[in-house]
Amino acid sequence: MRKSKKLLIAIDGSPHALKAVSYVALNCAVMNPRINLMYVISTAPEAFWDFEKGGFFKRKMRAKYTEWKKNEEKAAAAFLDEARKLMLQANLKEEDISIIHRERLAGIARDIISESSEGYDALVLGRRGSSRMEDLFPGSVSYKIAQGVENTPVWVIGGDIRLRKMLLAVDGSENCRRAVDYVGTFAAATGAEVTLFSVVRDFKLQLLDVSTPRGEEIENKLLEEVERDILSMFDSYRKRLEQAGVQGTRISIKHKLRSQTRAGDILEEASKGDYGALIIGRRGLSAIQALPLGQVATKVLHRAKGTAVWIVP
Repeated sequence: MRKSKKLLIAIDGSPHALKAVSYVALNCAVMNPRINLMYVISTAPEAFWDFEKGGFFKRKMRAKYTEWKKNEEKAAAAFLDEARKLMLQANLKEEDISIIHRERLAGIARDIISESSEGYDALVLGRRGSSRMEDLFPGSVSYKIAQGVENTPVWVIGGDIRLRKMLLAVDGSENCRRAVDYVGTFAAATGAEVTLFSVVRDFKLQLLDVSTPRGEEIENKLLEEVERDILSMFDSYRKRLEQAGVQGTRISIKHKLRSQTRAGDILEEASKGDYGALIIGRRGLSAIQALPLGQVATKVLHRAKGTAVWIVP
């Protein structure tokens, strides 16, 4: 019997947060997941936290602060109730839906990141937050969460999306092998199709004059070897997906050699393929370990529109 998934959905009262809730309700109800809806409210408006004037604000404007806090708590409770109703309408069990509603401790992003380490199979959030200007840019809550969560998969939802097809960007890294296994459990349960997509960066043979017959021959042989390696990798990943319960007829493969921009090619395929999830490993073969996210994953996350991006550690 397949173990029930445990999902954390971070919400903040914005329409984009409701899209994250709807995404899980529409696509994951068949899995009977356990859902925690988490709403962190600030104990003072963000502008006062930025300047560390929360205490001064409370002392000088206590009555207004009390009213503001009461309204914030009321709005949060109403939004959580709306999110819970969306889940129930999708036939999720009421006993499987829990509410985490609390005041900010270390910071909204840091509080969510801390909770996400408590054995969740995914942390789900909207691409944009309650601020009109907030997107996945440095400083935004969404960006801080996506960058800061290291050991839990993060789903960033960018619209009203159905999970009929999944695009899994692959290379030969251990991170990617874990992503294949992770995707397999969801695809098997939801019936989604999976496309394995590999993009190989263009390589330059600095000491080889490819304009000569000999140089062209060597280059072609290298490309043939790379393509054989890719097909072997695909075969290995296909087997892993099938072992997870994904039917072979629902698995397809695509690859592109000599890419000028790997992130761009992944995003182009995601855009034209009508995928309900674009899955990428947190770090690939060429990732710089000092960065929270690999370079390709960061670019994909910033530029993806109208899809869900899953980042798998």
